[in-house]
Amino acid sequence: MSDKIKNIFISVVFLLFLFMFLLINLLSGDKEISISERRKLQQFPKITMNNLFNGTFFKDLDSYVADQFVARDIFRKIKIKLDLIMKKNYNNLYNYDDFIIKQEFPLNKESVINLANRMSLLKSNYFRDNNVYFTIVPDKNYFVDDGNLRIDYNELENVMKEKLVDFNYIDIFDLLELEDYYKTDSHWKQENIVPVAKRIANRMNSDINENYTVKEVTTFKGVYSGQMSINNKVDTIKILTNDIIDTSVVYNYENGKKSAVYDLNKLSSFDKYDIYLSGAVPIIDIITNNSEGKQLVVFRDSYGSCLIPLLLEKYSKITVIDTRYVSSKILGNYVDFENKDILFIYGVLTINNSYSIK
Repeated sequence: MSDKIKNIFISVVFLLFLFMFLLINLLSGDKEISISERRKLQQFPKITMNNLFNGTFFKDLDSYVADQFVARDIFRKIKIKLDLIMKKNYNNLYNYDDFIIKQEFPLNKESVINLANRMSLLKSNYFRDNNVYFTIVPDKNYFVDDGNLRIDYNELENVMKEKLVDFNYIDIFDLLELEDYYKTDSHWKQENIVPVAKRIANRMNSDINENYTVKEVTTFKGVYSGQMSINNKVDTIKILTNDIIDTSVVYNYENGKKSAVYDLNKLSSFDKYDIYLSGAVPIIDIITNNSEGKQLVVFRDSYGSCLIPLLLEKYSKITVIDTRYVSSKILGNYVDFENKDILFIYGVLTINNSYSIK
């Protein structure tokens, strides 16, 4: 076979290959969601004169082609395996003892200062004379020292303490280990953090007992599992219940609805961890039957969702605020801070990327 015929043959085979993939893509139809990635997929963009000229149509079209490409999951897994071989991580995720861990690095000192300044501003505006506490939840990367890049956790703590001299710091790092976190998700397990809840309660001049019933509610694959789809581990969500938790009522300011502390309707959602206090919501009140108890206001990210129910025992009401979803400027319209203890609980991932805090 001459070189000319060989080149023609290769070109024809390549064109047939491209045509086959195009045909398969057209016949397979578009998918609305990716189960493995736990997200909605880009649909074919609407064509308008405006988005044609400002470039958004072509940007969305590029995302659409990437999202709807046939056998996309197979190619993603191949790329992940190659990255793990070459770089030991994929988009800063790596495997360690069956755990998927995000490699958070470097320390963003400006972000730490930004969060501390926002916390100080909240205190100045709303609760100058209250007892105010804060705690830091380490990420999983803190517990690994195996060639992974790590932020300077001591410096992070020191910056927070130096900037928040009027706050009471509650150190919980020594109470935790890697096994207290889910294998496929960033969050900690509620059934493992009772000692954390006890220390926080004690530092706030309160106390809780350990009379809980542990209930297994579902298995799930966490957010990291979707991002690193070659890991097939499965986690189990468990909840701790008692009479206080079971009879407490959660009021959601955003939709005006009431629900239980554990919102089992969230078991059908992408993120099953949202069963704890219904997930990411701006402001909620948790009302207990303890009419003589104290009141507490908690500023939190998602790590607080499963911790806060463990603090309910000594309080008549706990107000929970997530300032990633509500501006701190309007909190006075919804929350009365007078004569309430104040607790800030943020994970390292939020502190090191704090610009989502409003």
